[in-house]
Amino acid sequence: MTDQTQNEERAIRLASIVAIDIVGFSTMSERDQRNAARKVENLRARIVTVASANGGRLFNTAGDGFMLEFGSAGSALAAIQQILDKRGKGEPPIRVGAHVGDVVVTATEDLLGHGVNVAARLQEHAEPGTALVSAEFRSMARTSPQSAFQARGQKPLDNIAQRVQTFEILSKRQQFARASRRYGSMAAAGVAVIALAYFSPTIWQFAQPYIQQDTVADAAPPPAPTAADELYRQAGSAPEAPLYTPGEVIRDCEGCPEMVVLAGGLFTMGSPASEVGRGRDEGPQREVSLTPFAIGRFEVTFAQWDACLGAGGCNGYSPADGGWGRGDRPVTNVSWEDAQAYLDWLNSRVGGLRYRLATEAEWEYAARAGEGEAYAFGARVTATQATFRARRTTPAGAYEANAFGLFDMHGNVAEWVEDCYAPNYELAPVDGAAVQADECPRRVYRGGGFSDQAPFLRAAARRSLAPATRQQLIGFRVARTLD
Repeated sequence: MTDQTQNEERAIRLASIVAIDIVGFSTMSERDQRNAARKVENLRARIVTVASANGGRLFNTAGDGFMLEFGSAGSALAAIQQILDKRGKGEPPIRVGAHVGDVVVTATEDLLGHGVNVAARLQEHAEPGTALVSAEFRSMARTSPQSAFQARGQKPLDNIAQRVQTFEILSKRQQFARASRRYGSMAAAGVAVIALAYFSPTIWQFAQPYIQQDTVADAAPPPAPTAADELYRQAGSAPEAPLYTPGEVIRDCEGCPEMVVLAGGLFTMGSPASEVGRGRDEGPQREVSLTPFAIGRFEVTFAQWDACLGAGGCNGYSPADGGWGRGDRPVTNVSWEDAQAYLDWLNSRVGGLRYRLATEAEWEYAARAGEGEAYAFGARVTATQATFRARRTTPAGAYEANAFGLFDMHGNVAEWVEDCYAPNYELAPVDGAAVQADECPRRVYRGGGFSDQAPFLRAAARRSLAPATRQQLIGFRVARTLD
């Protein structure tokens, strides 16, 4: 059989891949090579036993790591938690990465491909004693009875073009600690209520002489915040005070977009079957829980894009303005990939991965602004509230903001979001993370544009295009991570 025939017969399958790395292996070997080898052999034997008990197998090994395959994310999750929770005495520390993706099966039953690469790169970002997994893994494992995850944001992975939304698997000890804190707080609150009810007559009698004095003091204006207070607020060093306040407008640098802090929380995403103009891909409706985040007060303008261009960013691309003018009009003729180039430049200015596109869930939450109807303004939208059925864009912020203080969430230009397009919400993350896939032929855009009819402006309306597509109807706004 020729090599070409062998290659053609190699199977491709979907697999849950777990990558395990031994932390500090080189240092261990330098100090005592035989002892290090003994520890690694014992660790390997335990990992193989746990993997086999959960329907998995070891398919690759190196001096400082192991690669495992499982048939499902649920079984991989159970194995990861057993491996992390039952660390043997004297066992070297490990870190774990996991991903669900397509893999190529070689003639020796080794696995190759993007799914393996993502798991290995995620492991490199994990802290010792923890497991970092992709959004795909988390989505497929979230129905497991052992599932408990904490979002860790989007991370860049070496040799992989797109950032990956990541989650940390909480060990059983971490889950127990979280539950203990929650129930402990509830118990303490209950004790406090009982004690207050019992002692309230005595407390009231004792406090009466001071009430009048305190009332006068309360009438005085609060002291102005000091420079130290502001530094604490910015650095997060004062745990009793939140770093950001919902509704607060923040800006990280001169020329950076103005961002509005949103509180997040639970909201219902998608549209009911009775909503006029509803698309088949807007359901099923589901409850989504969002962590606090910030989103652009305005759509990104030509002036902001041109600043990026002038500083050598945005891949040197200057989008056409249609002859309508640039300045404070929203930038148009930019693809999803162009938007990523702007974000790369913006993040280079602030020194981190702070800025990104909003996820679909975040965008819809921001567009609804607490409203359960089709638009932030109610069941209808008018030409005095948004730019639509028009021949050109209007300057950003030409109409009244929604209840969250955001402008042009409906109309003017449609806006790219982070997600890969999926035809429904059946497998969409319930924590509002972006839908991602190894192959992503279409990205989602939201909000409707200047030439659209009203139904395309609805908060739940969604459309998609190839990520390299540039259209005069589409621009974007940025989102910002707060942690």
